[in-house]
Amino acid sequence: MNARTTSKCLQCSIQTDPGGFCQHLTDVQHDELTAQSRQTSLRRDGTISGEELLIWPIIAVQSGVLSLQHLLEDGRKTIVALFMQGEIIDMRGLARRHHGHLIALGKTTICRMSPVGFEAAIDNNLDAQKVAWTGLRNQTYRAMDHAADLAKKQALEKLASFVFECRNRQAGRKSTNKVHIPVRRIDLADYLGMQPETVSRCFKEMQTRKIIAFENISNLMILDIPTLRRIANGDKHTEKLRHTDKNHFEAANS
Repeated sequence: MNARTTSKCLQCSIQTDPGGFCQHLTDVQHDELTAQSRQTSLRRDGTISGEELLIWPIIAVQSGVLSLQHLLEDGRKTIVALFMQGEIIDMRGLARRHHGHLIALGKTTICRMSPVGFEAAIDNNLDAQKVAWTGLRNQTYRAMDHAADLAKKQALEKLASFVFECRNRQAGRKSTNKVHIPVRRIDLADYLGMQPETVSRCFKEMQTRKIIAFENISNLMILDIPTLRRIANGDKHTEKLRHTDKNHFEAANS
């Protein structure tokens, strides 16, 4: 940690995580962006209003999870996107339209970045620009994958895909076989278009088949990556296969 890091940045994943946006800034850029940024903590269900987004449309998730939610008139809720630790959300131009609400799914700390400071940083720093654009591209790819999951996949397949989604988003911070599920079952159900009971049942099925094992309610170990991958990819016959090694499958005894 160098001298440029202020006290409010000491626990910020944008600063400390491998490949974090602020790691690529010069001392001057970091100081200018920090001076124009505001750190805020949200409780579960804390909402970032449209009026706030007009002033602070660029948000970095330091810890916790933000969700983009659509609420119907009858109270039904759909979570259309999840933004996790280390990610930057650019909501410029969206606050004036009805694209849902940014709502915390637990204790969440965010950094509200000044659009002027953010643009100045990426305009004059190719490394920071690459990190920012890569993050935005990944958000787009996840949105497309998620749409395909909701449209075509069955419950177990969608949940397997989400386990891999969490694994990929946590790459560099955790073991490749250990996965942290950062949201509650009820929120995961809203994200995957399922009932909470179905989420629990699918997790139980993967445990019974020794595909995953839970260390606790939020952390699991993937025991059989190939089978989990086949399920996530929509293979209808994984229950008829027994994993023998990392490259081969054989028919299970009936």
